[in-house]
Amino acid sequence: MKTLGEKFRILRQKKGVNQKAMADLLEISIPAYSKLETSITDPNFSRINQIAEVHNLTLRELLDVGEEGGNEHTQLIDELKNKVSELENTVIRLQSKLIDLYDKEDQRNKK
Repeated sequence: MKTLGEKFRILRQKKGVNQKAMADLLEISIPAYSKLETSITDPNFSRINQIAEVHNLTLRELLDVGEEGGNEHTQLIDELKNKVSELENTVIRLQSKLIDLYDKEDQRNKK
């Protein structure tokens, strides 16, 4: 089981921000946030709730972060599948446009 600090680090990295940005969002100092991530300081309930809110998670979802069998991996896989599907559709549309342009140019050259 991961510590709360490890969960906070995972969430911060997923958000793509550094410790300073997270500290700013939580309105605490960078050292104070760093101590939360490294488990030097144990967060109180209100701080845990605040971190969950910053990441738009319920407390249950926050506690499941990084755990085996958690819903997080399934959700991430589903999101990635959706992105791949969207990109495939974009490629197909672009290929179709390219073929149409080639056909039009070919018809012009035949005239």
